[in-house]
Amino acid sequence: MEDTPMVFSVEDLEDFEESPGTYNVDEDFSDLLQGSYKSEKEAYEKYCHYAHTHGFSVRKEHHSYWPGTRKVKSKDFVCSKAGFKKAKELNPNTKYRKSCTRTGCPAMVSFAVTQEGIWTVKRSIESHNHELAKPDDQHLLRSSRHITDESASVLKSMSDAGISTVNAFTYLSEEVGGVENLGFTKRDAYNYLQKERRAKIENGDTYSLIQLFKERVAADNMFAWDVQLDEQERLMNFFWADGLARIDYDCFGDVIIFDTSYRLNKYNLACAPIVGVNNHWQNIILGIAFLSDETIESFTWLFTTFLRIMDNKHPITIFTDQDQAMARAIETTLPNTRHRLCQWHIYKKAPSKVWCFNSTNKVKNLFHTCFSKCDSEEEFETAWNAMMKEGNLQNHQWLNDLYKIRSKWSTAFNKNCFNLGILSTQRSESTNHVCHGISKPTSSITECFLGLEKMMKTWRRNEKDEDFKCSQSEIQPYIKSSSILKQAALFYSRKLYSFFEEEFLQGVGGLCIEYSSSDLTMFYVKSIDKCPDSKIWTVLFNSSQGKIQCSCAKFEMMGILCSHCMRVLRQLDIVNIPEKYFLPRWSARARKDLYAGRKITNLSNSSCLSVEVPGNLKIRNYVCRFAYKISTEAQGNAEAEQCMLDGMTSMARNVQLILEGKKINNTNPVCGRKNIKDPAKCRPKGISNARLKDHWEKKKKKKIKNTDFTAPTSIQFTPESNGSQSSFM
Repeated sequence: MEDTPMVFSVEDLEDFEESPGTYNVDEDFSDLLQGSYKSEKEAYEKYCHYAHTHGFSVRKEHHSYWPGTRKVKSKDFVCSKAGFKKAKELNPNTKYRKSCTRTGCPAMVSFAVTQEGIWTVKRSIESHNHELAKPDDQHLLRSSRHITDESASVLKSMSDAGISTVNAFTYLSEEVGGVENLGFTKRDAYNYLQKERRAKIENGDTYSLIQLFKERVAADNMFAWDVQLDEQERLMNFFWADGLARIDYDCFGDVIIFDTSYRLNKYNLACAPIVGVNNHWQNIILGIAFLSDETIESFTWLFTTFLRIMDNKHPITIFTDQDQAMARAIETTLPNTRHRLCQWHIYKKAPSKVWCFNSTNKVKNLFHTCFSKCDSEEEFETAWNAMMKEGNLQNHQWLNDLYKIRSKWSTAFNKNCFNLGILSTQRSESTNHVCHGISKPTSSITECFLGLEKMMKTWRRNEKDEDFKCSQSEIQPYIKSSSILKQAALFYSRKLYSFFEEEFLQGVGGLCIEYSSSDLTMFYVKSIDKCPDSKIWTVLFNSSQGKIQCSCAKFEMMGILCSHCMRVLRQLDIVNIPEKYFLPRWSARARKDLYAGRKITNLSNSSCLSVEVPGNLKIRNYVCRFAYKISTEAQGNAEAEQCMLDGMTSMARNVQLILEGKKINNTNPVCGRKNIKDPAKCRPKGISNARLKDHWEKKKKKKIKNTDFTAPTSIQFTPESNGSQSSFM
């Protein structure tokens, strides 16, 4: 039988004081009934404190107002199990039905509030009709759970750092000696972080994204962005690049890698990062786009926007996969850029396309030779015809179609074009792999943007660390007496020097001169191994012009002299390499050299053209980037900041005497619009998530990657023979 509820009024307390044994009221409850409180929060916290120590949770219930005002006249706080929920019709198809926790518990406290805002108890019931929580379980009571500011800050910081919510919760619980001392549950932690994420997009995902773009523009005047809307004013595509990305493109935008294989967000938008390679052989982000579909129109919009933001400066080479829409868009928007296809994507298709690929090793080896082992178009044709004959593949449709676009995937047709020696889009796909840890199928585009920003900050921190190591340490050549290695050590970044030194040691110790002309202008170089089928490279040398050229064209493709040239230089006792063979983009001071007015080398159409900066840049953008770089370096140092401001003030005064300045309005027309709809959820081209590995990828074991690259540089030679020195420029 249910206990009769114990009801108290303020008058009852006088009797209670005279005969305390009359009612079963403890000291805490007595304090609650006798007290007066200045606010609802104070009254609620007092009752909650009593409730939590006795094992029940509190819920706010009915209230009333003073007539004609919004001032509270009375308010009830009840046990969380008070009352009953309305019965609902049960749906047999529902997998989960929430259990009922209401028992009609009568426990409550009713407060009266004066017009001055003083809260006092006018009625109370202490008895419960249910089992109270044990002391070990009291931390689970809903009204007792609260995330403090300190815990909230730790949760948010750890979540922003990529630490999972469960790990952050475990860390906090261990800090306070257990979950029961933490004050909130794991579900509360998840709910808090989800609420924080929703707060960022409370006005709509697209609107929140555009607001973030506008905030970035206010903090970084070189931050650029654009969006494309459909007929219903839904967001279709968007692109952004910050100031550092635009500076990076000036310095390292000669070769870019573009890939759209990753799509993991709530709208199924394709994440399309434009990736470059810096002077430390590290990936850099030159811009990021999200595309709703992979059509010619979307790619055309993206490349047009990219060029406009990058001041119409075309890259020398772009690497992509075999997407036909992408190829058509590149032909239209990047006519001056060499389009290369990812060899890895083609090679992995071969086993499923060519029946004898895995069963006939000779066909496989010849196929691989056609990709990257031919130094001339004639060698390619010979290897290709031999492969077709060996496998009886003359009528194979896939191979014939592949042959038609051979200039896009075979290195034999790209020896005169700078491409960093890259053979695939793996650098971009490694970026996509990083994206996998940033976004989930439920991620909003705002969350994706913020996550990618953090990734870019991490990459740039790694780049700064490498810059610091280059500036604070000296490279020790493997052969300390070699003047060529000393010269390279003073110029190259640490990573590029390791490539150069590898070529040097291979040339000096692993190659020999098979033939040299009488006038020492032509050399045949081969491996020191006496293999009958050893390949021979031809090296041409002109001492009067200070020029050396190899048939492998490693310098033309990557900007570093090959081992074959090194062997000839050693044969001729050349002790210094001409400056034109040291490509500034590989220098440890690449950015500083570009914005210090020094000469830079542009590589296109197989020729090295030296031009004065900013001859290849619009003056306005060059000055803007130069000022941006200086301000970034001066930031945080009061003396440096003041020096920069004083200099700019003086410069502005002088410019004003020469020419009247004009203010340019760069406001994006989308900024003032608030009614742009979120992207439509789509499933383009049958791809819904990140690319899945096929059978051959899973079966293939990981191998250590060989450094395979080639790039142009500038050289200065000083030949020395038998103690006598001669020089040629």
